[in-house]
Amino acid sequence: MKGSSDIDIVLARLDRLIGDGPALCHFNGPLEEGAAEAFEEKYGIKLSRSYKAFLYFTNGGMIVDEGLHEIIKNDPEGLETAKWNANYLYSLEELEDAYLEMKNWNFGIPSENIATYPFIPFCHTSSGEHLIMVKLGKDENESPVLDAFHEETPETWGVVAESFADFLDDYINSYGRPEVLGDLARGSALDYIGPLEREEKESNEAIIDRCNREILDNPEDHWAYEERGMARKELGMLNEALDDFNRAISLKPEDAYYYFTRGDLYQKAGKNRAALIDYDIAVKFSPDDTLYLNSRAEILFQMGKYEKALEDVNQAIAIDDRDILAYMIRASIWHATGEEEKAMEDSRRVDELQHDDPD
Repeated sequence: MKGSSDIDIVLARLDRLIGDGPALCHFNGPLEEGAAEAFEEKYGIKLSRSYKAFLYFTNGGMIVDEGLHEIIKNDPEGLETAKWNANYLYSLEELEDAYLEMKNWNFGIPSENIATYPFIPFCHTSSGEHLIMVKLGKDENESPVLDAFHEETPETWGVVAESFADFLDDYINSYGRPEVLGDLARGSALDYIGPLEREEKESNEAIIDRCNREILDNPEDHWAYEERGMARKELGMLNEALDDFNRAISLKPEDAYYYFTRGDLYQKAGKNRAALIDYDIAVKFSPDDTLYLNSRAEILFQMGKYEKALEDVNQAIAIDDRDILAYMIRASIWHATGEEEKAMEDSRRVDELQHDDPD
């Protein structure tokens, strides 16, 4: 078991702190019995033993400073304001919302390598980021706590504490102001999700069955519609997939990835103009995402709009000068416009990058 803190001792200290001060504590009542296990079964994940013990003691909360305490007392919206400005430990319901939100972040991890999304956000930090734990294997009881910066990829997420119990101990000792920046010398998030790559890939049929249950339980679970749509698309159920993508977008209309997946469906169906509209929206919401730029460039190229396609791939290469797909598309553009030397130069660059990274 990771970490050295005994969660029962830590929770006893928190109980005394809530009752006696001097910290300003705002914690919920205990989680309903069995709710954590129902969450684990629903999403196919295993939570840390110490974190479940915390939820059954108090279903989320925070320790705040005097300023936030006054806001909570005097402002009808003060509690929500404090949550965004403190190191706030989610309730299970809030964790579920954050988990579903994180599932569609694009971190460059091949989806076929992840049977279940491995990151479990449990804390919103005062700087607006998440602290996370990772999905556990059958024989594991504790996960390390890591920072998760939404603009960075998991290899940059460092270890904050060896276990939730250790983190909660630090949280109590610092009156709600623990260290929340991870230490990469102690490991990164990728060090803890590697074993997932060896898990059996979930079949499209199994994904659909699981998403059906999730939607039945929560008809507004936008990611369940998105996942089911992707599985249906893989099975050739294009009309049903389109219905799911439309539903996901209606529930979360500012998510770039949802427009991208619908655009990809339109593209595969030969509806290039509809695909271009969706890629335009995806780029509008996430202008620095090379996946969306390259996808739009490819459609523009197919439509003969070479100048605009070139703008997109040039921007993608400016963001990531090792983006193989961008060079491939640009080589095609140069070839189509008669710029054979430039086409050959980009083709050589593709060969170099593929040699450097054969996977």
